[in-house]
Amino acid sequence: MKKLNIFMSALLGIAFTACTENFDPEVGPQSYSQESPLAADDVTMTSEASAINIESLIEAEEDIRIGTVSVREGAMPANMAIAAEVEFSIDPGYSESVSLPASIDEENVVTVSPSTLQDAYFDFITRNPKTTELYMRTTLMTVTNGASQAYIGKPGENYYAEQHVQFTPLFKVQISPAYYVIGAAGGWSVDGARSQQFIHSDADVYDDPVFTITIDSGGDDCWFAIADDESLDAIDAGDWNQLFGTKGESEDLEGKMDRRYNLGGEHSFHVLNAKKIRITLDMMEYSYKIEPVNIAENYYLIGGPGEWNADAAMEMQFSHSDKDVFEDPIFTYTFAGSGSEMWFAFGDKDAIDAVANGEWNQLFGTTGESTDLSGSFDRRYNLDGDHSFCVDGTAKYYRFTINMAENTYEITPLSFDPFIYFIGATDGWANAEQRLALTDESGIYTGYVYCADPNEWGNEFKFQKEPGNWDTEINTGHMTGGITGDFADGGGNFKATAGEGVYYVVLDMGKMSIEGTKIEYMGVTGDFCGWNEGVEMTWNATDFCYEVTGAAVNAVGWKFRANGPTDPNWNINLGANDTVEPSTIIDDLVGYGKNLCVEGTTIKLYPTRRDSDKIYCTVE
Repeated sequence: MKKLNIFMSALLGIAFTACTENFDPEVGPQSYSQESPLAADDVTMTSEASAINIESLIEAEEDIRIGTVSVREGAMPANMAIAAEVEFSIDPGYSESVSLPASIDEENVVTVSPSTLQDAYFDFITRNPKTTELYMRTTLMTVTNGASQAYIGKPGENYYAEQHVQFTPLFKVQISPAYYVIGAAGGWSVDGARSQQFIHSDADVYDDPVFTITIDSGGDDCWFAIADDESLDAIDAGDWNQLFGTKGESEDLEGKMDRRYNLGGEHSFHVLNAKKIRITLDMMEYSYKIEPVNIAENYYLIGGPGEWNADAAMEMQFSHSDKDVFEDPIFTYTFAGSGSEMWFAFGDKDAIDAVANGEWNQLFGTTGESTDLSGSFDRRYNLDGDHSFCVDGTAKYYRFTINMAENTYEITPLSFDPFIYFIGATDGWANAEQRLALTDESGIYTGYVYCADPNEWGNEFKFQKEPGNWDTEINTGHMTGGITGDFADGGGNFKATAGEGVYYVVLDMGKMSIEGTKIEYMGVTGDFCGWNEGVEMTWNATDFCYEVTGAAVNAVGWKFRANGPTDPNWNINLGANDTVEPSTIIDDLVGYGKNLCVEGTTIKLYPTRRDSDKIYCTVE
């Protein structure tokens, strides 16, 4: 709710007295008592305003006549005067309103300055210049001895001359609902321009006149203009002079702009040597700002969990997906909290090299407060100080995400649940039973999932932090750190690209990345076979387990090994989670665990945690 009271800035009044003496109080910011000694029914006010046209009133040098006040004869003490304030709103509930001081002239007419209303309307209610219904209600007060002020009647309840009128503000500027870049990579065509539409908030364009876009330059020598729908329609008719161009030089990176027909020429914008360009328009001011965007391949944290020197920074490189940095400008770095305040900045390789040479102002800092967990950033040489980032250090981990196309950042304190649940086509999107376990406190989850498509919906899936709760889903849109291996982006869903089967998954919730590896072979190997390829197991899709008969494992030791024929490095294997060797523990298997020392010939491995929090096996 937006309500503003400007009444305290000034009050103008004229006395209603029991004698012929006029009292003209000098009134400034005052405090109000609860209720005036003058009764509410002692005062009446008749409405006079029927319509308000600000431009006409200003041209005629007239004030807005709200109404005429009268006081019951004999009710007004000699030392008392009447003052007024008028509340204006664009809705009958007065949720969007402004209260202004009013004057009372010698004929007891309450008036408000049209320029005061005009400025307050645009500054505090809306900048939309269209004619609209304007609701008004007047509050009257008494001023005693030129100082003590009190509402007549109950404050906030007793209003005089409640009314609404047609209100026409002074037309200041025309803002279109949409703007486009014509030229640059999109080319000088209407269709190309419509593919380069500026981004805008959901607010009314007069309340938020700022439009932004980041575009491909199309080359090292980039020319473009700005268009709205009106000017694009004109181009279809062969008229190009309704486009917007700069009022300054074409190479100016900020300034004012106007329609070409007011500029007397093309006045297109010109940017050199930039792969991408960020453009910001303020259409209330008809101003623009152009920022060439050159994104580095790598960024590095300095300070925080490390030292404030170049060598330490080079060890703290942000993670990034395998996409081109202009296609994906998001970089992330996850670090552990320390239990106390942590200060840090970041930079590209050039900035870190500059630090090594004693120059610190090429680093990036926040444009806001150091403790802001989100906002925008800039180079220190554009800021008025270090502007380093700061967290309190109490979270177990922090994820620092930077968008190098938009120059924005977000710092997320992280706490990780012990499990993340798989849901997808395998079980008809109905059950979230298979799960990954947190195996590293930095947010790394690992495990095995069986991906299938029995209903031919597509071999796709998602994850949930809480089984069955879609508000906690994890989808491809969250994976700013990349999707690799045998998984791909299925348009929001993860897609198992290697077909039906079991996949080993590494989901890093700190770096927001995921990798899937199809298990083409699961085997048992150990002393019983000379630790060679071993015996291959078969997947049982009904019981969600691998099984083998006749393996003849012995107490000397053995393990499970995935993709043995193609992975000589044993990158995916399972052994016992036990601190003492030899091990007979088979109900808690982990990667790179101890050798298992249980004898038997029939072995079943349950890797998906579908019916247990742990990976386990049975041996008979």
